[in-house]
Amino acid sequence: MRIAVKIALIMLLLATAFAVRAQSPVTAITLSPDQIGQVKAAQGISTRISFPEKVKEVICGDLYDAASGKGSFVIQYSDNDVFLKPIVSKGMSNMFVKTGDGDLVYNFDLEIVPTAQAHRVVNVTLGVRARTVTPTHGEENGTNVNVAELEQRAREEADEIVRNARQQADRIIKQAETKSADADREAEQQRQQDVERRFTQGLMLGIRESKVKTLRAEANRVVIALDSKALTFEEKAYLRYTIQNGSTEAFTFGSISLEAVAAEGGRPIPVEILQSKAENRLEPGESLTGVVAFNPKPLMSKEKITLFVRGPEDAEIMRVSIQ
Repeated sequence: MRIAVKIALIMLLLATAFAVRAQSPVTAITLSPDQIGQVKAAQGISTRISFPEKVKEVICGDLYDAASGKGSFVIQYSDNDVFLKPIVSKGMSNMFVKTGDGDLVYNFDLEIVPTAQAHRVVNVTLGVRARTVTPTHGEENGTNVNVAELEQRAREEADEIVRNARQQADRIIKQAETKSADADREAEQQRQQDVERRFTQGLMLGIRESKVKTLRAEANRVVIALDSKALTFEEKAYLRYTIQNGSTEAFTFGSISLEAVAAEGGRPIPVEILQSKAENRLEPGESLTGVVAFNPKPLMSKEKITLFVRGPEDAEIMRVSIQ
């Protein structure tokens, strides 16, 4: 279950990461000299394009001319940055940016879009220059390819996204586990407080005692012994019992039960059993202690409470009369 939750969280975070990358106003472009990057700008918004080298010259296909009032883009540059601002609401153009000593030229397509879709910052990095593949098998022209580098970068970016998503999923799961542990501790504290409160209320109301009629029974050197008194508070009676295996063989029983016995027969009494040993099996010389809790009020005047020790197939092994 935990692995399935992790996978689901990773897939959710991956989808979120890709959506954020697609819609973010801050983006990154890796360009080689034979590639064209796309920049989206909006009227009233300045877009900064940042390069790894100092900008030397910018050429725009539709640069605004103040003298004639024609053109769609106002462009300025300083150090490693080009600042681009459309002055119309629709349009497209292209732009070339020379950097360094002027021997490196970046190519861009410019598109004017609604404000919500515009880039605010575009960080440009230089990609690997395309290599020329020698034509073979009748190919007439060399082909510029950069497939391996693109695939490598894609794998690296995907690995980074998956790594970040897994880290976020692990943090979310750890936080959930911590909250669950805190909730369990609070619940346990609340249960203890409830037990203490009930016990205190029982003491305030008074604990009633009733004598037990028969204190022990024995079968095949296995003895069940009852306390001499049953304690009652908050309308529930509690009776402690001990089972001791004095035989040379293991003793196994099916259940401890109470019945209201009268002349016309018996009927079961609902009980809660708390026992020092979960398994109903005693090795030679071993013993266990338990408490039977029940509500004595529904009993009729002629009914007597009897405790039964029954075998695995519900056969009676021993009985002890409590009243």
